[in-house]
Amino acid sequence: MDAEVRRQAFAVAFATQGRSDWDVYKHFSALTKPSFPQCHTLHHLQMATEKIAKAYRIRDTAADVDELVKHHTGFVEFINQFFRCETIRNEYRGQDAALQTLQRNATALAREIEKLAPATGRLSSPENAEYPWERDEKILVPCTFDFPNLTMLRQASGRAVMNLVERAFNDFERLRIQ
Repeated sequence: MDAEVRRQAFAVAFATQGRSDWDVYKHFSALTKPSFPQCHTLHHLQMATEKIAKAYRIRDTAADVDELVKHHTGFVEFINQFFRCETIRNEYRGQDAALQTLQRNATALAREIEKLAPATGRLSSPENAEYPWERDEKILVPCTFDFPNLTMLRQASGRAVMNLVERAFNDFERLRIQ
């Protein structure tokens, strides 16, 4: 397969699968009284954001496709690239403080979401949405952990970031991060 055709096919595939994960995340997070632990909602959020980041970065940058495909990180880098997107910058023209606040919140939240992948930062931050981990001679389990580092998701600043992620999915065909 031609390298550019392969690149574009992977980008669309990641956007499509990421949208599915995103829809599950939204469904779970919209439930007023979920009958399952929060880790399952967060797992879908992590997978969705990882995949939309890969979709844009594979399509719009010269990054190595095979390297992007095999790693669980990249959402933070994508967020920073997304804020450099001409369309986003134009929408916030004259609102520099609002744009800086949103970008700061988005970057902070993206770091925490990336850490939900078990293969990411396991030594320094073992909390993840899938597998038990050890801390202070205790074994902790995702389904009983409250993920205090992600309280922003329930605040206005977190909802604004999630609106930005929704925008990334909805406008994938139109927006570029180059």
